[in-house]
Amino acid sequence: MDPENDQEIIDSIVNALESDDDRSFSPSQTRSDTNRTYSPQIKRLQQPQYSIKKIQSPIIGFKLDCWTIQPFNLDDDQYLDGDLILKCKDQTNSRKIQGLFEKGNDEQREFIFQKLLPGIVSLANDIFGNYVVQRILEQGNQLQRELIFELLSQQILVLCYNTYGCRVAQKLLEISYNTFKFDQIFNILSSEIRNLVLDTNGNHVIQKIAELVKFQKSEWLIEGVLGQIQKLSNDSHGCRLIQQILELSSISQLNNIYKELLSIQDELCFSQYGNYIIQILLHRGPSDVIYKIQNGIIKNLEKLSCDKFGSNVVDKSVNISVYMRKEILKVFIHNMNVFYKLSNNCYGNYVIQNFCKQLEYNQLIKLSYDSSQFNTQFGQHVYQTLQKLKN
Repeated sequence: MDPENDQEIIDSIVNALESDDDRSFSPSQTRSDTNRTYSPQIKRLQQPQYSIKKIQSPIIGFKLDCWTIQPFNLDDDQYLDGDLILKCKDQTNSRKIQGLFEKGNDEQREFIFQKLLPGIVSLANDIFGNYVVQRILEQGNQLQRELIFELLSQQILVLCYNTYGCRVAQKLLEISYNTFKFDQIFNILSSEIRNLVLDTNGNHVIQKIAELVKFQKSEWLIEGVLGQIQKLSNDSHGCRLIQQILELSSISQLNNIYKELLSIQDELCFSQYGNYIIQILLHRGPSDVIYKIQNGIIKNLEKLSCDKFGSNVVDKSVNISVYMRKEILKVFIHNMNVFYKLSNNCYGNYVIQNFCKQLEYNQLIKLSYDSSQFNTQFGQHVYQTLQKLKN
C-alpha cells in the first residue's frame, strides 16, 4: 500500500471522529432521540453520554480516538426516562431494564422498582413485562419481594390463567416455598384445582406445585384429576401432570387413579400422549395393574404393533418383561402370519426387530420363518436383523 494514501485515510478517520459532532451519537441512542422530551422526575446533568479514549487498532497499527460508553448512571441513562412501565412492554427495553436492575446498586434497583410497582400486575401478564417481574422477584430485596407478593397474590387466579402471568405465578410459588406465603397461594388455588388442571396455563402452575411439594400434598392433587383423566390424557400438559402424580405418589394413594386408568387402558395405548402413561404404569405400577395391562397388550398385539403410538407400548413391555417376551413368542410360534404381517408394517417392523434383539439365542431359533415372506422394504430390515442375530 502507498504510505501517503494510508496517511490520507487515517487523517480522514481522525477528523471525522473529532470534528463532526452533529453526526456523533451514543451507541445507546437513535437519531430520533435527539429531540425527545426528558422526564421531569429526573434532574439531568449537562454532560456528554460518551467519552474519548485512545485504543490500539489491531488492523492499521496505530491509536485512534474512539467513543466508549460510560458506566450506567441514573441521571443519564435513556432507558430509565419517561414511562418505565410502558417501556417494559417492549422487547428491547425489557431486556435492557432487566440488565440495569441486575447490574445496578441498591439505590438504582430501588429507583427502578418504585417506577414499576404501580403497574406490576399489568407487567406480570405482559409478553415482555413478565420477564422484568421475574427478574425483580429473583434479585430484589426482601421488602421489594413482599410488596410484589402482596399485589400479585390478590390476582393469583388471573395470573394462572394467563399465558405470561402463569410464569410469574410459578416464580411466586418458587420463592415463597416453605413460607406462610406459599400456603396462602396454595389455599386460593386449591378451590380452583379442577379447572386449573384442564387449562393449558393453569396446568403449568399445578405442575410447579406438584414439583415443589412432592409427596406432601399429593392427595389434593389426586382429587383434582379424578374423573377427568380421559380429558387430561389427550393433552400434552395434562398427560405430564398425570405422570407426575404417578411418580410422586405412593401406591396406596393411587388406587382410584389406577382404576380410572385401567378403565380406558385400550384408548390410552393408542393415544399420542396417553401411551406414555401406560408405559409408566408398566415400569412402576403395582403387579396387579401391570398384569392387566400386559394381558391387554397380548390380546391386541397385532393392532397395537401396527400403530404409531401403540407400538411404543409394545416395545416398552418387551424391554422390561421376560414374561411378555415369552408370551409374545408363543403368539408368533402359533401363528407366523402375525409375525410376517408385523415385519412388513412400517411400525410393526421396529417392534419385531426390538423383540428379536431381546430374545435369548435358544428362543430365537424357535422362530421358523420363510425369507420370501419378507416382501417389503420393512420386511427386509427384519430379515437382515434375524440373519445378523443368528450368525
